[in-house]
Amino acid sequence: MKKALKVVLLVLLGLIAAAYVILDFGYNRYRPSPVQYEVLPAALNYFHESYADCRTAFLEKATRLAQRYNGVEVLSLPVPGTSDRDLVVDYCYVPAQRTSHGLLILSSGVHGIEGFTGSAVQLMAMEELLVPGRMESTGILLIHGLNPHGFKHSRRVTENNVDLNRNCAIEESLFDTRSEGYGRLNNMLNPEGAANDRDLRNRHFLFVVARRMLKESMRTLRQAILQGQYEYPEGIYFGGKNVEPQITALSLILKEKMTSYRRILVIDVHTGYGKNGTMHLFPNPIEDAKIRTGMEELFAGYAIDWGDSGDFYTIGGSFAEFVGSLAPGKIFYPMPIEYGTLDSQKIFGSIRSLQNMILENQGFHYGYKDEKAEARIEATFREMFYPSDKAWRSKAIGDAKRMLALVLERLGREG
Repeated sequence: MKKALKVVLLVLLGLIAAAYVILDFGYNRYRPSPVQYEVLPAALNYFHESYADCRTAFLEKATRLAQRYNGVEVLSLPVPGTSDRDLVVDYCYVPAQRTSHGLLILSSGVHGIEGFTGSAVQLMAMEELLVPGRMESTGILLIHGLNPHGFKHSRRVTENNVDLNRNCAIEESLFDTRSEGYGRLNNMLNPEGAANDRDLRNRHFLFVVARRMLKESMRTLRQAILQGQYEYPEGIYFGGKNVEPQITALSLILKEKMTSYRRILVIDVHTGYGKNGTMHLFPNPIEDAKIRTGMEELFAGYAIDWGDSGDFYTIGGSFAEFVGSLAPGKIFYPMPIEYGTLDSQKIFGSIRSLQNMILENQGFHYGYKDEKAEARIEATFREMFYPSDKAWRSKAIGDAKRMLALVLERLGREG
């Protein structure tokens, strides 16, 4: 009997070990599903590889719009900083040429490194969509590179390590928010010491997270981590202690431009989370039934992830919702869009995304094991938010073009 129990125990241990090896191997070899889409050279021309080149292209197209339409404004807002003195947020405003029914605010680079794709979308819109027939009753405000420091240095955050999309306070009480869930995870999320993607902890990171998942669900972990935190200044998803200066400066401009319009839509472009190569429409849950219905009409034909599904999360301090707080009495629609890269709707993709975030932040604050580790970690981080895949980039532009063409036309209708 004892011998039989011993055999059973050994078999179970063997199965557990085999499962561990298979899962560990699968995670470390993980790749998102490939994007199946025709590579379009014309679409690829909108993408640039540096903050400076993106800025130059944006200002060139803005200048052309100023020659084509009446009342166009092209201005740059300096962003104060200690490490860079030449960082700015550029914007281009094209007013409705006849009747002010609707205003589209199209913003990029709230998360700096995500500005590369956001800039490409804006350049495409300026070149191909802002044609006279669409501008009679619809105005557009293009805000380029909201977080120029992160944009320039391929980080998501500002010079102050602030996640700008957790920083836009409608009420100052935002900065007093305490997240018990994040606090319990702090040691896992913000390790100290030189970053090394090939050390024991990171080679088996799947099981570091799995231990936490035994106590709490993946959705609970995702919400605790991603909603934003205001206690750990060097941690990931830090929302800051005060509103960042470019948000304060932009507030006056936004209020002025929104004054003459009845309906206002903010489309804030992001990358990273969701199914690879898929454009997700991803607002926080909307309590006002009329606003929700209006958004569904504007984006008819597209699925909207309202932030109440198991695959996504809600946040505080978002830029899109903050803009709405500046326009009381207006019909306001906040619509962040997210271009997925790592299939983060899957467990492996979600964990890999988190690991990349942790390593990049750790490396920035504590340095890297060596130059090779630094190069690998930074390249992986950049790829997660700005994929080099030509099919991915072509599809991002194609999807944005179809969606924005519809929205511009619908927003300009009197209703």
